[in-house]
Amino acid sequence: MIIDLREIIGVPGGKVSFDFEPDMSEAAGGSIKRIQKPSRAAGSVTNTAGILTFSANADAICECVCARCLKEFEYPVHKVISANLTEGGEGENPDGYFLQGDKVDAEEIIVTEFILNTDDTLLCSEDCKGLCQQCGADLNINKCKCKKEIDPRLAVLGQLLEE
Repeated sequence: MIIDLREIIGVPGGKVSFDFEPDMSEAAGGSIKRIQKPSRAAGSVTNTAGILTFSANADAICECVCARCLKEFEYPVHKVISANLTEGGEGENPDGYFLQGDKVDAEEIIVTEFILNTDDTLLCSEDCKGLCQQCGADLNINKCKCKKEIDPRLAVLGQLLEE
């Protein structure tokens, strides 16, 4: 969504609001397989003493794969996004986003911030036990029946314990 900022660029205290459904498909990656539609983003661009500030609340529901047990789950995400907008050229402000003339691409900012501020590895639950490294059993459902291998360097100690 391209937002026209002509009416607030020279007006301290000016504000342009927005509310739309961004295409978040580019934000999928890592544990996130897909982002369900519709996503929602609402916010504003405000001129505060000549500085243009972009702020938004973005909500999405991600379809994820657990990084430990590979189970699929839904993960609702709410991001509070804040960024400065500048008129400069390439490399002048690494912490902000550049205007395209007197316009800004709100979708680009929201998707970029979503990608940068969402973990790559997500878990279905904080106490997920994952999969057995030997047989692949889901340790959240039941214990596996694999015998634990003894580190050969410690095998001598095991023999002492048996005696």
